[in-house]
Amino acid sequence: MDARAQRSLERLSAAVLELAADKAPETLSVSEIARAAGVHRSTFYEHSDSPSTLLRAVLRDELDDARQRHLEGPADRDWSRAVAAVTREVLDHLERHRAVYLRSLASPADGTLRTLLAEHFRASILLLSERGVLHSPVRDVDLAARFVSEGTVGAVSVWLAQDERDPEAFLEAFAHLVPPWWPLRAAG
Repeated sequence: MDARAQRSLERLSAAVLELAADKAPETLSVSEIARAAGVHRSTFYEHSDSPSTLLRAVLRDELDDARQRHLEGPADRDWSRAVAAVTREVLDHLERHRAVYLRSLASPADGTLRTLLAEHFRASILLLSERGVLHSPVRDVDLAARFVSEGTVGAVSVWLAQDERDPEAFLEAFAHLVPPWWPLRAAG
């Protein structure tokens, strides 16, 4: 991507995050986001097909970057620390975009960001499984991944809705909730 397109994408990303903190993403218009970003509508469509798609892409990129930094490096590491580090970074991400996530996670009808988070957690679990870090007693790895990822979304939803959110307290509680084969238990 050339520098000009990268700047446009950065402005669109910032605009959609800012606007989605105040309004439900499905009510945002392309014109509104383009105006806030200082770009033309056609520039918006060079990067995304809808406000909701752009919002998911921006949030997914942040989550994927965290996973890559902590879980895709050398295999000879303290995996309990790596999992704790990526979990802290995800909690920081959720905190930064709290208003956006709260609106979506609080609405049973809007599963957009709930699904985004579950997919992120599932991909991380499958990556850890492929790397030989997880040793689930369940042969169907996807079954275990979906179970843990959906439960994690529920847990972070509760944490995010609290008035006082302490990432370390969350990690301690979460370490008691995950199955015994989960690497975070060793760090907890």
